[in-house]
Amino acid sequence: MFERHVPCRPPPPSNDDGENDDAGDDDPQHGSDDDDDRRGGGVVRCYSPMDVAAMAAHRLLRAKVRDVAETKSGKRDGVGVLLYGCDPNRNRRLRRRRRRRGGGGDGGGDGGGDGEDDDIDEEDDDDEYEGEEEDPLPTTHELIELAAPGIGQVLAMQECLPYDHGEDPGGERSRRRRDLRGEFSSVPRRKTGDGGAGEEAKLEEDDDLAVCSLRRGLTAALKVFSSAKCVRSPTPASKQPPDSKAVWIFTNQDDPCHGNEVQRTRMNALKRDYQEAGVAIHVLPLPKRQSSESEGDGPFDVKIFYNDLMTAPSDGENYTSDLSADDDSGKLPAAAVVDIDTILEKFASGTKRRRKYATLPLLLPGWMGRRGDGGGEIDAGDRPGIMLDLYGVVQVRNKPQKVSVHQENNKVTIRRTIRIIAESGEEVQPENIHHFADFCGRVSLPPENVATMKKLTNSLDKAGLVLHGFRPMAFLPATNLMSKAVLAIANDSRVRGSGRALYNLKRSMKKKGVFAVGELLLRATATSKMVALVPRDDESDWFVVTQLPYREDVRDVPEKDIGFADRDSVDAAKRLISKCVLRFDDFSSCLPENPYLKHFFGYLESVSLGKKLGRVEDDARMRVHFMMKNAMDEIESFSSSLPEDEQPVKKERKRKAPPPSSKDRDLKRESIGQEWIDMYKNEEIADMKNDELKAFLKSQGERLSGKKNDLVDRVHRCIEKELFKE
Repeated sequence: MFERHVPCRPPPPSNDDGENDDAGDDDPQHGSDDDDDRRGGGVVRCYSPMDVAAMAAHRLLRAKVRDVAETKSGKRDGVGVLLYGCDPNRNRRLRRRRRRRGGGGDGGGDGGGDGEDDDIDEEDDDDEYEGEEEDPLPTTHELIELAAPGIGQVLAMQECLPYDHGEDPGGERSRRRRDLRGEFSSVPRRKTGDGGAGEEAKLEEDDDLAVCSLRRGLTAALKVFSSAKCVRSPTPASKQPPDSKAVWIFTNQDDPCHGNEVQRTRMNALKRDYQEAGVAIHVLPLPKRQSSESEGDGPFDVKIFYNDLMTAPSDGENYTSDLSADDDSGKLPAAAVVDIDTILEKFASGTKRRRKYATLPLLLPGWMGRRGDGGGEIDAGDRPGIMLDLYGVVQVRNKPQKVSVHQENNKVTIRRTIRIIAESGEEVQPENIHHFADFCGRVSLPPENVATMKKLTNSLDKAGLVLHGFRPMAFLPATNLMSKAVLAIANDSRVRGSGRALYNLKRSMKKKGVFAVGELLLRATATSKMVALVPRDDESDWFVVTQLPYREDVRDVPEKDIGFADRDSVDAAKRLISKCVLRFDDFSSCLPENPYLKHFFGYLESVSLGKKLGRVEDDARMRVHFMMKNAMDEIESFSSSLPEDEQPVKKERKRKAPPPSSKDRDLKRESIGQEWIDMYKNEEIADMKNDELKAFLKSQGERLSGKKNDLVDRVHRCIEKELFKE
């Protein structure tokens, strides 16, 4: 019965606290190790809907903490968890207890139960709720405050995860570190009256509101967005764009209004409030639970209610297709398996805001000579062009920056740069600094002259992309593609007709087999770059914009004649390639994660979360054993067909003669001529050349190394020893 359990594939134990160790065969709620429905070794198990949502929220918080550490933009991302809906089994248990006491009566129907936690034994529930009156629980509870993600939120969410058999010796999987049911019930509740007419009318009105607990949850979420400190409120004077806000709903009810048209009308009004507030609504449906015992385990149909509630996906994305249905009908089979990793991918695709690299016009050739409707020249701000949005293709992730603190008071330090005079060390203020270029002397560079040179260099005075012409694709060598590429797509919201014009341009370029050459200026104070606009081979409207080098930027690649390969070498290479082909439909699906970042963040999480440092799977490491097992013969055949490498001949170095010993110096000492004595007396030794000084020292058996002053000193000592010897 999916009212109590949801089949779920939890994260691997090595990556998630070790909570999902394989259980024994005596557990009826766990799948066996031979389960065919698995990914990456994750065994399918049954959890309550609230446990599934808690595990997904826990993984999301950890991913957000990592995004904050890797990117500066992630510091503003806030994440919170809000529980809504009552326990659908509570009223049923109260009715059962009253029947046992002989009270009979009917406690009313089940309330909304999206994300309920009913994986608890009935006997324990009877003891827990013994003596309570039948009083509807509140429908909202803020479990995690909406704030910038941090370790405190992760630890708080980690306490909500269920124990597994590896951690709970008693075998009660439903027990947890943090009692969500008790915490949810401890919120102040509505007090019942004496049963008067006015009180009865109030109860009927509130029960009508409680038919759709989702509406109360969305109303509370909207209030959270308005009061959260991490959410930036838009102001007319602010130039910064407003923060993107979204609500992700975990639910296993495809019709939270239960066919009530009044509630559906109120939900539509609430959706308009969400649109005005700029908050998107996304749904991550869980396998449908039974609303009553007469219903079966039907499919989750998003067309019943949630298609009208959800925010329209942008750029043709579908946030629920991979998770909620096997086809385009929008229905989730009752026996479907929820994958936590798939949920995390959906979170990543929906929460990572696409940040534009730039928005600028594509100006066609001859744009400066065009005339307006009145015959005059077109103003610089009204230039005709195709409006483009540029997006970065690659965003390099790095480890978090180190923070330096004072050793004694533990306060954060900052680094400040000052300029000082090289000779005296005196500090120089910024207003007293003048810039020069070292070009055979000092050449003054006033800022206004630099700005004038940039203005003369650029064809534009504002950000834009000027199209100069076209060249055949054969003239675009891969070695000249220098910096990171960006993608360009038309922006019809800024200039109407840009999409059709860019589509026609791309279609013509593909038909002609050419690429476009243009001049890109990202801002008015920058210098322009020469770029190439290459149409993509697929059916999308994207262009690849990559920088082209100038003539002085290109370096020659040395070419060496290595001859031609014979037929045996070519055949051996073909056989090796056929054995080592990566068989993936999409190359991006086989890209490995950064192994250094995985090790680094594994260490940070083990310290901050108090976890045991687990083993990190390095997908970037070459699997030598696997390659040798599948392509041993092909590798040996290809290696034997290659020519032998030429070994460089090492030249024998001449060994230097050891310096003469003192005994040898005494034996080889010659008499000093009268001319050296005369030069010593006339102080002319310093005027002699180094070769002459070394020749004299060699005749006396002295060392020949050192500078000229050292040689002169040795000559003086030799002559003094000869003159003043006893």
